[in-house]
Amino acid sequence: MKISEISDLLRNSNYIPTKAITYAVSGCINDNFPLLIEGDPGVGKTSLAKAVASMLNLPIYRVQFYEGLSADKILFDYDYQKQLLTIESIKSALEGELKGKSIDEAINIAKDINFYGKDFLIKRPILKSIDGTERCVLLLDEVDKSSEEIEYTLLEMLDEFSITIPQFGTIKCPPELKPIVFLTSNNYRELSDALKRRCNYLFIKRKTKEEIMEILRLKANVSESIARGVSNCMEKIQKLGLKQEPSIAEAIDWAMYLQNNFDETNKDDIDYSICVLAKNKEDTEIIKKSGILKDIISL
Repeated sequence: MKISEISDLLRNSNYIPTKAITYAVSGCINDNFPLLIEGDPGVGKTSLAKAVASMLNLPIYRVQFYEGLSADKILFDYDYQKQLLTIESIKSALEGELKGKSIDEAINIAKDINFYGKDFLIKRPILKSIDGTERCVLLLDEVDKSSEEIEYTLLEMLDEFSITIPQFGTIKCPPELKPIVFLTSNNYRELSDALKRRCNYLFIKRKTKEEIMEILRLKANVSESIARGVSNCMEKIQKLGLKQEPSIAEAIDWAMYLQNNFDETNKDDIDYSICVLAKNKEDTEIIKKSGILKDIISL
């Protein structure tokens, strides 16, 4: 897929890419390189993976990482309840068959029951993405919030698009069905060199006023004056050092809120729209004191 085509398709999927983003996505689609994306919260890391899935009409499997996440939640597990029920259902039959048999003979009969075969295997999102059923987008979101142990369980998949399962074997994805893999990080902790070596890298910068304006025109369906005012405000908000800086998605919500609710005849009420932007008391006070919301009124 050509660079220009990727750029156009992303725009058609309501994602406005820079050249750096377009070239990085090309490596994912055309060369199957996993892409590690870093950047401040809200710059469009997760939405990029969703846009790629949309533009290619592929299913997306998303794994949200967090502290305490275990491998059986993201790779694979066994259906222990089904195993127990199976044991109970065949117990009476085995008792008769094993009667009078030696220990070795009993083991030979019982070993034919594979409690670790595909009938008992539970495919978690990462295994689903490489099982050869269909091509998909795999989003490993905020991987920096997981433990180093979990991070290292990803290396085989990122390196060979395969997972080795004890007692079952290795599942390897057919080359033509390899998933398009995105990993996101907010630098909660430093990721290992081993993981980084297996990925291409993209840093998404904060959006400029002009970029925010273009996004609002594309996604928010608001007046030109509101789009201009919100983009001006968002650029200034980025410099306030807030505890939780509003994302681009929240800027879109704010613009739509203003379009639907703001009464220009009562411009002093603009500060009350802060309920859409600020997510805690401290940030609310900082934004109010800055007076930047008045930019909406003046445009």
